[in-house]
Amino acid sequence: MTDNPTIPTLPAPDDIGHTLDSLLSLLTQGDKTLSEGEMVDLYGLEREVKPILDTILALPPPQARSLLPKLEQVMAALDQVAGTLERVHGDKLGGRETHATRMRAAQAYRTGKDM
Repeated sequence: MTDNPTIPTLPAPDDIGHTLDSLLSLLTQGDKTLSEGEMVDLYGLEREVKPILDTILALPPPQARSLLPKLEQVMAALDQVAGTLERVHGDKLGGRETHATRMRAAQAYRTGKDM
């Protein structure tokens, strides 16, 4: 056997929890900045969040479930940021159609008439 482990170890749920707390703080501050009419650079947010979520998915179910309350807080903060973006900067945002709008458009194309 070698002294170098070949199987990576997962971070402890407490470490992931602290990372989620940092993300929540970032989102809360971003929402405050947005509500003051300023723009916030969200570029790279998905790139930062995806490894966190992938790590949580790799945890044993009981450990992953222990992080659910923090994940729900992060989701609520993301929803808050989205709502603030729409409220404050909605006229500058593109791609605002809803899923229902896209479905009606697809149906109209299939039948050859407007709905």
